[in-house]
Amino acid sequence: MSNAITVYSAGDYAGIGCNGFKAYYGYEKTDEADDWCFEADMAGKIITIPFSKLGVRDMFDCQTNLLYGIAVVLNGVFSREGV
Repeated sequence: MSNAITVYSAGDYAGIGCNGFKAYYGYEKTDEADDWCFEADMAGKIITIPFSKLGVRDMFDCQTNLLYGIAVVLNGVFSREGV
């Protein structure tokens, strides 16, 4: 497993990867309604949240939506662990 951290973004996507965790928000991941999705991969466990359920205002604000999705995932992880 690599300790390298990768962060990338463009006008229509944003992502991050580090040590067994990857997260992406943008046009390459969509649901059946063609909503863009946030997707996190935590050591093989995939979590997908479509824009319509993410709780953000602008589908095209990729960096904000990526950060918000990461916060949602972390909130769920910490809640389950009692942190």
